Amino acid sequence: MHLSAADEYFTHQTSLPHAMVATSDPSWRERYWVSFQDTRGGDTVLTLGMGKYPNQDVFEAFVCLSSNGIQRNLRLSRTLLPDDSMGVGSFSCTVVEPLRELRFRLEENESGVGFDITFDATMEPLLEGRFFQVSRARVTYDAIRYVQHGRARGTLHTPEGTIELTPDRWWAERDHSWGTRPLPRAEGMPPGTRPEWKMLLFAPLQLPDFAVHIYLQESEPGQPVHLSAGIVPPVGSGKEFPAIVGVEHDLQWVRDAAAPTLAGGRIALLLHGGDRIDLQIRALEGRAHLRGGGYEGWNGWMQGQWRGDSTAEHDEWDLSDTASFYRYAKAGSDHLVEVTHDGATGYGVIEYMVLPGYGRYEEALPPRRKQ
Repeated sequence: MHLSAADEYFTHQTSLPHAMVATSDPSWRERYWVSFQDTRGGDTVLTLGMGKYPNQDVFEAFVCLSSNGIQRNLRLSRTLLPDDSMGVGSFSCTVVEPLRELRFRLEENESGVGFDITFDATMEPLLEGRFFQVSRARVTYDAIRYVQHGRARGTLHTPEGTIELTPDRWWAERDHSWGTRPLPRAEGMPPGTRPEWKMLLFAPLQLPDFAVHIYLQESEPGQPVHLSAGIVPPVGSGKEFPAIVGVEHDLQWVRDAAAPTLAGGRIALLLHGGDRIDLQIRALEGRAHLRGGGYEGWNGWMQGQWRGDSTAEHDEWDLSDTASFYRYAKAGSDHLVEVTHDGATGYGVIEYMVLPGYGRYEEALPPRRKQ
């Protein structure tokens, strides 16, 4: 067993040191996801993430910068122990003030992307309900997360130049999750099972006076297999909102796109007590494709897979390459959207997936690919 600085504090939840978790399931992980968007330009999304897998002895991070039709990706991994810092290689995170301010840095590296960006919370965090799911008599999901909305400030370095991030135009959302979630399939594992859901929405959206988060999975239209949603007030306001008891959606899609591509639409939040909030959605150009961070695996790089003491790889995608676009987009993306409600305008991202057999949004499905 391994002791770390966290073991000095009265924060233990199991009869184990902090380096260990209460289950030996190799899929247990703890992760950050953060997305920054240029809401004025509308075409740039920077998404990054990091995570630790105690039972895999892995700490990893990724960076995906999508701008002007090009996406640059960086994936980093190291052995977890004995280093208990929140960083890997050129990437690091500092919690300046819990639930209020986080600083992310990426030093010089071969991808050509670097940054020093601070996330400042504008809204209180929203704790989702516990997500518990069983498949073939095995627990596949037993996890929880909180989501938070904010702004960004700092600098972003690209091969084209340096961009100053100011909170008036750079908006941000993040989550922090922990628990058991499926690892990507590897050789020798049982066959994968199709998910119960056939349509997925993950939508942290913020307006001037409140923010919402929706995580919805439906097996068919109007039949959720998972719904976790809520409304949060600005930091320190003390305002309270009624619970969201249902979500309705009427979305429009770009026809004949190489992968599902949102154009806009409407999302309605049904509130306890009978009221509703209608949100109008307009998709903008900016869209960071998560497969660049290893979601569902990319060219042999699988999230949570042990890759040795220090590994890094990077690549660059031409998003105008329609022949390759489905490969880039098939694991979902952080798509920048404008949201309006009662004359107020805000922004956020929506991650979405539509699978064959859902029974709606057939126009979202890409044309059949030639064999």
